[in-house]
Parts: sequence; C-alpha cells; structure tokens
Amino acid sequence: MRIFPIRTIIAIFILLPAMAGCSDEGPGGTPPDDQKPRLTVITSMGGLGDMGYNDLIMAGIMRFYEKNDVRMSLIRAADTADARRAIDTWLAEGGGGAQSLLVLAEDSYAEPLRDRDVSLAPNRRILIFESDGDDLPQGVTSFAIDRYGAAWLAGRMCSEHTSATVLAAMPGNSTLNAAIEGFSDGYADGGGGQAGVMYLADGPEGFDMADSAYRMTGQLDSTVILPLAGGSNNGVYKQAREVFSLTMVIGMDADCSLRCQNVPYSIVVKIDSLAERYLTAWLNGSMAAGHATYGLESGVTDIVTSPYFYTDTDYMEEYYATDPDYWNKARAAHKDEAIRKEREHDTDK
Repeated sequence: MRIFPIRTIIAIFILLPAMAGCSDEGPGGTPPDDQKPRLTVITSMGGLGDMGYNDLIMAGIMRFYEKNDVRMSLIRAADTADARRAIDTWLAEGGGGAQSLLVLAEDSYAEPLRDRDVSLAPNRRILIFESDGDDLPQGVTSFAIDRYGAAWLAGRMCSEHTSATVLAAMPGNSTLNAAIEGFSDGYADGGGGQAGVMYLADGPEGFDMADSAYRMTGQLDSTVILPLAGGSNNGVYKQAREVFSLTMVIGMDADCSLRCQNVPYSIVVKIDSLAERYLTAWLNGSMAAGHATYGLESGVTDIVTSPYFYTDTDYMEEYYATDPDYWNKARAAHKDEAIRKEREHDTDK
C-alpha cells in the first residue's frame, strides 16, 4: 500500500500551482491540522497516469483540494487485500475529531463493506465511485455512471461503417457490459449489423495491458474501434497513431482528439466535475446518503467531435468524406433518440 504526500502528487502531475506550506496556527486563525476536515482517497488499482478516467478523477479531487482547507491522504492499493486493510484502518479510527470522508474510487472496494456491520459516526462518511449501491451500510453514498446512452450514440453515429469492434478489458464487468451493449445496439439500430467484441484478459489485469492492446489493434483493419480498457486504451491509440491502417478509433472517457489522428469523436465522462461536486457537498454537509446514477441525459456523459479529424486523418470513408460537419450532424440527429434508449434501458434493468 502506498500513501502519497499530497505535495508529491501535485509535483508529479502538475495539476495545481505551488501551494503554501501549512502551520499549526496561521496569523489568519487557521485551525490546526487535527481540526481540519480530513479526506482519504483510495485510488483505483489501475493507478494514475492513464490519461483518461483515473486522471480525470484526480483532476476533480485536486480542484476541490485547491479551493478548500482540508487534510488529504492518497492511497494506492496494490490489490484488493491491500485496499481492505486501508479501509479497516480508516474504520478503526473511530468517530472523534473533525469531519472525515473516505473515498473509494473503484467499485470493487465496496465489497469489504458489504460483509460486515459498519456503523459510521455522524462526522464520518464514505463515498464509493461506480457502485451499484446494493447492500451498503447506512450513511454510505454511492454513484454509478451509465455509459449505455453515450455508447449507443457513438455506435449509431458510425453505423454506416462496414465494421465495428469493441476492444474491452475483461468480460463480466457490469460497467463495461453497459457500454458494450449500448454501442452494439446503436450500431445495429443504424443498420450496421453486429459489432465484434474482443477481450484483453479474463480479469482486471486487462485494464493495464497497453502492450497487448497495441498488438491486438494491429490485427484489425477496416473497422472502427471502441476501446473499453482503461489504461490499456493507450495501446490502441498508439498503434492507430504510429502504424497506417484503415482503422478509426473512438476516444473513450476523455476528449482524445490529440491522442490519435484517426479519432473522429470521443465518448467523454465528466467524472472530474462529478467528483468535485460530491466532495463540495460533503464539506458543506449536504452530501446525501444513498445511490444515484448519471448518464447522457444528465450531461455527465456525452460525445465530443474532433476539430482535427478532417485535416489529420490517415484516410477517408466515402460516407463522411465530402461533409466536414458529418460527425456534428450525426450527433445532433441522434442524441435525443440516444437519451430515449438510455431511459428504456434503465427501465428494463
């Protein structure tokens, strides 16, 4: 288990300007550290540096930290057992002192809370990212991001393409399954047929296999790829950027316009803004317990088009070649339907 001093994180990722040092009691009446609200974050086992989802989470957390006078610890767990020990340590601290929030930035971290009787003191809260919210102790807040609607829109926008392929980290992951289903449904609803699905691994290691993703992408041609593999997505962008092939790549989680010349649009997940919103609500005492889900209709997911695609791409397909505004028009034409599909999919669960 690694606990990173917050200034080390700032220096490494250059997310914030330099910050002033802390003292027990400043001239402006700053409270001593042990009276400040305390934020403990257990980051995803995939870690930072993926230039996607995990880095977006950290950007939102760091924006919150910059604006507020809180103590913060960042913990990177080596495995699930390591995460469980970190959770046990936090729970054992008891209920005295200032406000305290434990942020679990991966859905698998919820499991250690489901098999025990957890009673949280009024000043202590837990926030879990990407959890389904089932069987969690009282006082725990959780949220999930439904990628079905945005993925449906991504599939529908490229349904004139002769082939579509999902390259996913692993089978059986509910978050990935929703995105795979949405993309496949959108592609098929537009007349594109059945999208192919390929997996990097049988387990979570598939999220950290960029070299394998690079090689697998090299085996594909004349297709549009949706990468759903966390940090492994970097291998997909790298292959498509470095080696000429008749392959288009849809960006995932963040705007990937600058990651590869063959990205016409990206599915963006505004997890940075959502994380900052939840942390601010906690500090203000307004973070509600229970579960919430966000998606395309709420604006937490969306499609952004690349301003560089038509000038930088390696090749053009006939169906979009003559209209530089093709992707923007496709997004506008099908977004309302994608929101309806998202509602229907949510109702069917």
